[in-house]
Amino acid sequence: MTRKEKLWVLFSLLYGIVNVAVPFTILRKAGSFAFWNLITAAVLLAGVWVTSGWAGKTDHEGEAR
Repeated sequence: MTRKEKLWVLFSLLYGIVNVAVPFTILRKAGSFAFWNLITAAVLLAGVWVTSGWAGKTDHEGEAR
């Protein structure tokens, strides 16, 4: 795995923890819809950042089949 992919995995783990912990502790009475939208957008942007480097990498072996 590249450094960028490792960072993405760590970010995803942190996201999973925060996604459960914050709405059910800090935002218990305030509602969590906006929080979940923001954190989901952050993960989508991180995924775009990580996978943008994959565009130049093609599987030439698979093309021959």
